Amino acid sequence: MKKRAAGLTLLEVLVAISLLSLLSVGILMALRVGAGAWGKTHARLTLDRRMATSNAILHAALESIFPAWAEHHSPPAPPNTFLFFQGQRESMRFVTSYSLQNGPRGGLRLIELQIVDGERGRRVLLNEKAYAGPRATGRLIASLGEDPGTGQMRLTFAPILPQPTSFVIADELTSCEFSYLRQDFPTDPAEWLTAWPRISQLPRAISIRLAAGEDASRLLPVTVTVPVRATMTSP
Repeated sequence: MKKRAAGLTLLEVLVAISLLSLLSVGILMALRVGAGAWGKTHARLTLDRRMATSNAILHAALESIFPAWAEHHSPPAPPNTFLFFQGQRESMRFVTSYSLQNGPRGGLRLIELQIVDGERGRRVLLNEKAYAGPRATGRLIASLGEDPGTGQMRLTFAPILPQPTSFVIADELTSCEFSYLRQDFPTDPAEWLTAWPRISQLPRAISIRLAAGEDASRLLPVTVTVPVRATMTSP
Protein backbone atom coordinates (compact mmCIF):
# COMPACT_ATOMS: atom_id res chain seq x y z
CA MET A 1 0.00 0.00 0.00
CA LYS A 2 2.86 2.38 0.79
CA LYS A 3 4.55 1.80 -2.60
CA ARG A 4 1.24 2.36 -4.37
CA ALA A 5 0.65 5.61 -2.51
CA ALA A 6 4.13 6.83 -3.44
CA GLY A 7 3.45 5.96 -7.11
CA LEU A 8 0.23 7.96 -7.14
CA THR A 9 1.97 10.95 -5.60
CA LEU A 10 4.66 10.90 -8.29
CA LEU A 11 1.99 10.76 -11.00
CA GLU A 12 0.26 13.76 -9.50
CA VAL A 13 3.54 15.65 -9.49
CA LEU A 14 4.11 14.87 -13.18
CA VAL A 15 0.59 16.02 -14.03
CA ALA A 16 1.05 19.21 -12.04
CA ILE A 17 4.36 19.96 -13.80
CA SER A 18 2.74 19.38 -17.20
CA LEU A 19 -0.14 21.71 -16.39
CA LEU A 20 2.25 24.33 -15.09
CA SER A 21 4.29 24.08 -18.30
CA LEU A 22 1.17 24.52 -20.44
CA LEU A 23 0.09 27.47 -18.31
CA SER A 24 3.54 29.06 -18.63
CA VAL A 25 3.47 28.65 -22.42
CA GLY A 26 0.01 30.23 -22.54
CA ILE A 27 1.13 33.20 -20.43
CA LEU A 28 4.23 33.67 -22.63
CA MET A 29 2.16 33.63 -25.81
CA ALA A 30 -0.27 36.15 -24.33
CA LEU A 31 2.61 38.44 -23.35
CA ARG A 32 4.09 38.21 -26.84
CA VAL A 33 0.77 39.04 -28.48
CA GLY A 34 0.23 41.93 -26.07
CA ALA A 35 3.74 43.30 -26.62
CA GLY A 36 3.30 43.09 -30.39
CA ALA A 37 -0.03 44.93 -30.23
CA TRP A 38 1.47 47.58 -27.96
CA GLY A 39 4.42 48.05 -30.32
CA LYS A 40 2.14 48.53 -33.34
CA THR A 41 -0.08 50.96 -31.41
CA HIS A 42 2.95 52.93 -30.21
CA ALA A 43 4.35 53.14 -33.74
CA ARG A 44 0.97 54.31 -35.08
CA LEU A 45 0.59 56.94 -32.36
CA THR A 46 4.13 58.16 -33.03
CA LEU A 47 3.33 58.51 -36.74
CA ASP A 48 0.09 60.36 -35.92
CA ARG A 49 1.89 62.77 -33.58
CA ARG A 50 4.54 63.37 -36.24
CA MET A 51 1.85 64.07 -38.82
CA ALA A 52 0.11 66.60 -36.58
CA THR A 53 3.42 68.27 -35.67
CA SER A 54 4.53 68.32 -39.32
CA ASN A 55 1.41 70.19 -40.39
CA ALA A 56 2.03 72.84 -37.73
CA ILE A 57 5.71 73.15 -38.74
CA LEU A 58 4.89 73.51 -42.43
CA HIS A 59 2.25 76.15 -41.74
CA ALA A 60 4.58 78.18 -39.54
CA ALA A 61 7.56 77.96 -41.92
CA LEU A 62 5.57 78.89 -45.03
CA GLU A 63 3.69 81.72 -43.33
CA SER A 64 7.03 83.19 -42.22
CA ILE A 65 8.73 83.18 -45.64
CA PHE A 66 11.16 86.07 -45.87
CA PRO A 67 11.95 87.73 -49.26
CA ALA A 68 15.70 87.13 -49.19
CA TRP A 69 18.02 87.83 -52.10
CA ALA A 70 20.74 85.83 -53.80
CA GLU A 71 23.83 87.06 -55.66
CA HIS A 72 24.75 84.82 -58.59
CA HIS A 73 28.28 85.15 -60.00
CA SER A 74 29.08 83.88 -63.48
CA PRO A 75 32.39 85.47 -64.58
CA PRO A 76 33.18 87.40 -66.61
CA ALA A 77 29.66 88.80 -66.37
CA PRO A 78 28.93 91.07 -63.37
CA PRO A 79 27.00 89.51 -60.45
CA ASN A 80 23.22 89.36 -60.73
CA THR A 81 20.82 89.70 -57.80
CA PHE A 82 17.62 87.67 -57.70
CA LEU A 83 14.85 86.98 -55.25
CA PHE A 84 15.73 83.67 -53.66
CA PHE A 85 12.98 81.08 -54.00
CA GLN A 86 13.09 77.62 -55.55
CA GLY A 87 9.71 76.07 -56.28
CA GLN A 88 9.40 72.77 -58.11
CA ARG A 89 7.09 69.77 -58.01
CA GLU A 90 9.22 67.75 -55.58
CA SER A 91 11.69 70.26 -54.16
CA MET A 92 11.51 73.67 -52.54
CA ARG A 93 13.98 76.16 -51.06
CA PHE A 94 13.16 79.39 -49.25
CA VAL A 95 14.26 81.63 -46.40
CA THR A 96 11.97 81.89 -43.39
CA SER A 97 11.99 83.56 -39.99
CA TYR A 98 10.73 80.35 -38.35
CA SER A 99 13.14 77.83 -36.82
CA LEU A 100 12.41 74.19 -35.95
CA GLN A 101 14.25 74.50 -32.64
CA ASN A 102 13.53 78.08 -31.58
CA GLY A 103 10.28 78.86 -33.37
CA PRO A 104 9.83 82.50 -34.44
CA ARG A 105 12.86 83.58 -32.36
CA GLY A 106 15.42 81.50 -34.25
CA GLY A 107 16.46 84.17 -36.77
CA LEU A 108 16.43 83.74 -40.53
CA ARG A 109 16.75 80.12 -41.64
CA LEU A 110 17.22 78.46 -45.02
CA ILE A 111 14.71 75.64 -45.46
CA GLU A 112 15.01 72.84 -48.01
CA LEU A 113 12.10 70.47 -48.67
CA GLN A 114 12.61 67.39 -50.82
CA ILE A 115 10.27 64.49 -51.70
CA VAL A 116 12.11 61.16 -51.81
CA ASP A 117 11.31 57.45 -51.80
CA GLY A 118 11.20 55.87 -48.34
CA GLU A 119 11.02 52.32 -47.07
CA ARG A 120 7.21 52.34 -47.03
CA GLY A 121 6.24 54.90 -49.63
CA ARG A 122 7.07 58.52 -50.31
CA ARG A 123 8.46 60.83 -47.65
CA VAL A 124 9.26 64.52 -47.27
CA LEU A 125 12.67 65.50 -45.89
CA LEU A 126 13.43 68.90 -44.38
CA ASN A 127 16.89 70.44 -44.11
CA GLU A 128 17.39 73.58 -42.04
CA LYS A 129 20.45 75.79 -41.81
CA ALA A 130 21.22 79.37 -40.88
CA TYR A 131 20.73 81.98 -43.59
CA ALA A 132 24.21 83.29 -44.38
CA GLY A 133 23.35 86.13 -46.75
CA PRO A 134 22.89 86.68 -50.51
CA ARG A 135 26.28 85.26 -51.51
CA ALA A 136 25.66 81.97 -49.71
CA THR A 137 22.23 81.53 -51.29
CA GLY A 138 23.69 82.54 -54.64
CA ARG A 139 25.99 79.54 -54.51
CA LEU A 140 22.90 77.32 -54.58
CA ILE A 141 22.07 78.62 -58.08
CA ALA A 142 23.72 76.33 -60.61
CA SER A 143 23.06 78.41 -63.70
CA LEU A 144 21.07 81.25 -65.20
CA GLY A 145 19.47 80.99 -68.61
CA GLU A 146 16.52 81.88 -70.78
CA ASP A 147 13.39 79.77 -70.75
CA PRO A 148 12.78 78.78 -74.40
CA GLY A 149 9.05 78.56 -73.81
CA THR A 150 8.48 81.99 -72.26
CA GLY A 151 11.65 83.88 -73.14
CA GLN A 152 12.03 84.88 -69.48
CA MET A 153 15.12 84.35 -67.33
CA ARG A 154 15.16 81.04 -65.47
CA LEU A 155 17.28 79.87 -62.55
CA THR A 156 18.59 76.32 -62.27
CA PHE A 157 19.32 75.26 -58.70
CA ALA A 158 21.76 72.75 -57.29
CA PRO A 159 20.05 69.51 -56.19
CA ILE A 160 18.86 69.14 -52.61
CA LEU A 161 20.74 66.32 -50.90
CA PRO A 162 19.62 64.33 -47.83
CA GLN A 163 21.71 65.08 -44.74
CA PRO A 164 22.33 63.09 -41.54
CA THR A 165 20.35 65.81 -39.77
CA SER A 166 17.43 65.75 -42.25
CA PHE A 167 14.06 65.78 -40.49
CA VAL A 168 11.35 63.46 -41.84
CA ILE A 169 8.43 65.86 -42.03
CA ALA A 170 6.01 63.26 -43.50
CA ASP A 171 6.31 59.54 -44.19
CA GLU A 172 4.44 56.53 -45.60
CA LEU A 173 2.75 58.58 -48.32
CA THR A 174 1.29 57.27 -51.55
CA SER A 175 1.86 60.62 -53.26
CA CYS A 176 3.07 64.14 -52.53
CA GLU A 177 3.39 67.30 -54.63
CA PHE A 178 4.27 70.96 -54.20
CA SER A 179 2.38 73.63 -56.14
CA TYR A 180 2.43 77.44 -56.25
CA LEU A 181 -0.30 80.02 -56.76
CA ARG A 182 0.29 82.69 -59.38
CA GLN A 183 -1.99 85.72 -59.39
CA ASP A 184 -0.37 89.03 -60.26
CA PHE A 185 -3.43 91.12 -59.44
CA PRO A 186 -6.56 90.36 -57.39
CA THR A 187 -8.68 90.62 -60.53
CA ASP A 188 -6.54 88.09 -62.43
CA PRO A 189 -7.54 84.42 -62.50
CA ALA A 190 -5.61 82.27 -60.02
CA GLU A 191 -3.40 79.55 -61.47
CA TRP A 192 -1.67 76.74 -59.59
CA LEU A 193 1.73 75.78 -61.02
CA THR A 194 4.00 72.83 -60.24
CA ALA A 195 7.10 74.92 -61.04
CA TRP A 196 7.52 78.56 -60.03
CA PRO A 197 8.82 80.58 -63.01
CA ARG A 198 9.30 84.07 -61.53
CA ILE A 199 12.74 85.24 -60.37
CA SER A 200 11.55 88.54 -58.90
CA GLN A 201 8.26 87.57 -57.29
CA LEU A 202 7.06 85.12 -54.63
CA PRO A 203 3.96 82.97 -55.15
CA ARG A 204 0.73 84.17 -53.57
CA ALA A 205 0.30 80.82 -51.81
CA ILE A 206 1.96 77.42 -51.54
CA SER A 207 0.19 74.07 -51.43
CA ILE A 208 1.65 70.76 -50.28
CA ARG A 209 -0.61 67.89 -51.30
CA LEU A 210 -0.13 64.80 -49.13
CA ALA A 211 -1.90 61.49 -49.68
CA ALA A 212 -1.63 58.17 -47.83
CA GLY A 213 -3.36 54.82 -48.10
CA GLU A 214 -6.80 54.53 -46.56
CA ASP A 215 -6.31 53.30 -43.00
CA ALA A 216 -8.98 53.98 -40.38
CA SER A 217 -6.50 53.35 -37.55
CA ARG A 218 -4.21 56.28 -38.37
CA LEU A 219 -4.37 60.01 -38.72
CA LEU A 220 -4.44 60.69 -42.44
CA PRO A 221 -2.35 63.57 -43.83
CA VAL A 222 -4.11 66.63 -45.15
CA THR A 223 -3.23 69.09 -47.87
CA VAL A 224 -1.37 72.10 -46.49
CA THR A 225 -2.22 75.36 -48.28
CA VAL A 226 -0.67 78.51 -46.86
CA PRO A 227 -0.78 82.10 -48.19
CA VAL A 228 2.59 83.82 -48.55
CA ARG A 229 2.37 87.11 -46.62
CA ALA A 230 5.91 88.37 -47.30
CA THR A 231 6.33 91.79 -48.86
CA MET A 232 9.14 92.75 -51.21
CA THR A 233 12.28 94.46 -49.94
CA SER A 234 15.24 95.99 -51.74
CA PRO A 235 18.28 93.77 -52.27
